[in-house]
Amino acid sequence: MMIDAVFLIYSIFMIIVHVVIVCGIVRACAVSRRQEMAEPKEKFKISVIVPAKDEADNLPALFASLEKVMTPDVQVVLADDRSQDQTHSLMAEFASRHSNVKVIKNTEPPRKGMNPKHSMLAIASKYADGDILMFTDADCTVPEDWVGQVCRYFQDPKVGLVFSAVVTAPGTSLRERYQTQDHLMRFFYTVGAVGLGSPAGGYGNNLAIRRTALEDVGGFESIGFSLTEDAQLIAAVRRTGRWRVAVCPFRPVLVYAQPQKRLLDAARQEVRWSAGAIFGTDFTTALMYSFMLLFTLVGAVSLLVIPFHPQAVIYYLAPVLAMIMMSLAGNWYLRMDKGFLMWMVPCALIGTPFYGFSFLTAFFIPYVSWKGVKIKK
Repeated sequence: MMIDAVFLIYSIFMIIVHVVIVCGIVRACAVSRRQEMAEPKEKFKISVIVPAKDEADNLPALFASLEKVMTPDVQVVLADDRSQDQTHSLMAEFASRHSNVKVIKNTEPPRKGMNPKHSMLAIASKYADGDILMFTDADCTVPEDWVGQVCRYFQDPKVGLVFSAVVTAPGTSLRERYQTQDHLMRFFYTVGAVGLGSPAGGYGNNLAIRRTALEDVGGFESIGFSLTEDAQLIAAVRRTGRWRVAVCPFRPVLVYAQPQKRLLDAARQEVRWSAGAIFGTDFTTALMYSFMLLFTLVGAVSLLVIPFHPQAVIYYLAPVLAMIMMSLAGNWYLRMDKGFLMWMVPCALIGTPFYGFSFLTAFFIPYVSWKGVKIKK
């Protein structure tokens, strides 16, 4: 049948594309390894910025990890965005024990043309004194050598922005394991994009930017609206043509985030990420994500028709194979635990329909849900 031939050609094409992406990963990691080994010559003042809303349960773990990276050259800016729990009081207590911690309390709604986190980052960055601004989230923990390792990349005066890996905290359930696999696979797509010379996307909860690079793009206020402000910022730095976007894909800078506690919340997060990438103003990012997610949508639809058309299993297994390739590449460089490898295939089998239908949902819903707030695409 003609449709079988078309789908088969498409699946083969996409496998080839993923082989090219893996080559991009290898290239990006080789460049990153050289930067990681660079001897620190220039000393930077660092500002770590943490936006938070209703994160009282997660802040103690974050604070414990931040205390291991804090030195006289590291400032911490804690930004409370209209929290209704004990977030602000916990921040204030932490600041009372550390002279280099600032606490901001925002009571205003998001600025026009910005999502809530984007708006909070724009405010918080004004209070930062550092030459390098590093970002993480309140539900994360950072590694002990986080600051030192990331700053090695900025020894290259052409590097304006560095992003690194985030995975969810290790768990035993399928929900937790899948989110770990998902984070890692998404990250290595962006690593491949860097290796292929077109950075598009990254994790904002493990990202650092040179202050002069942020000023060159006009600050957070000038990058334009997006549901994924981190990808928008990376694209803005890339478009200047002056600064290089670097990636650090190694374990010493791996940040752990808390997994979503409900499958529905995990699905909403996937939809928000997809909608942010697809409907952002950066054409490169939108094209890359749409291209890859369409591949999973074909696989998801194929899964539904397998009972009536057994040959469709080929089109379902093609994206599964691609996900396994990406996961193996990620595991090679980040050295994940053995449990990660055990769950790799089951999560790839689930991921195909999950990505496919989150992609479809992102296209047709008029808004996304984010911390109880509905935001128009």
